[in-house]
Amino acid sequence: MPPLYRPRAWHLIVVAFIAMFDLVVLYMVLFPQVTPEYRAYYITRSASCFPRIISGFYPLGEPISFVPDRNGYKLDTVRWCGFMPPSTTGIRSFGDYGIIRMQVPLPDDDLLLTFESWANTDSSKPERDVDVVVNGENVGTLAFTSAARINGKMIIPQTIARLGGKDSRGNDILEIKFVVPRTGPPGTNSEPITLQLRLESMRVTPLKQAVDAGVLEAEDTAKSQGADSSSAPAKKPKA
Repeated sequence: MPPLYRPRAWHLIVVAFIAMFDLVVLYMVLFPQVTPEYRAYYITRSASCFPRIISGFYPLGEPISFVPDRNGYKLDTVRWCGFMPPSTTGIRSFGDYGIIRMQVPLPDDDLLLTFESWANTDSSKPERDVDVVVNGENVGTLAFTSAARINGKMIIPQTIARLGGKDSRGNDILEIKFVVPRTGPPGTNSEPITLQLRLESMRVTPLKQAVDAGVLEAEDTAKSQGADSSSAPAKKPKA
């Protein structure tokens, strides 16, 4: 008759602790306690980029240069998600969108958003539309029909500018998202192929200041316009 193994009490305690540890790990796998950004990018895959840790500081009204050695605000404090680091070609988008996030005290006025943009397309390809969304609301659409530059000029109503809420320091949050179209099926890494948008500069200015400086004609302040360009067509904001 083979000998019987009789576990000692401490053996059973160790096995119980291992079983409890496994249950805890299983619970963490099934119900992970993570930030919404982590969940959206790594778990549900509903986001195409993972946000950077930035201050969001921006001196309102100052031009931002995304190209080294050019005049303008150069600190990398507003490139939040979906844009590559600044280079000689500006910042380039990757994924379904790129987001610029500013944390500034907003004036009691509408804002004027201006920027220089390009895209990796040409006249042999179909028109590629890029939606400009501020705090979840569409303020305009860029229509790229060639590799020519589009100088964006869009009015951000005060009501939309304040939809982003405030940060812990009481600053208003301004989230400017450039939503680019998909141009092909996913590649070998399962990532979709999208239009690549390139921004060289950007500026957000209180509307009255923009009119006083001659950036915007006074009669234009009564209506919200889409992107304004002399080199490529642009659509007016969607209703």
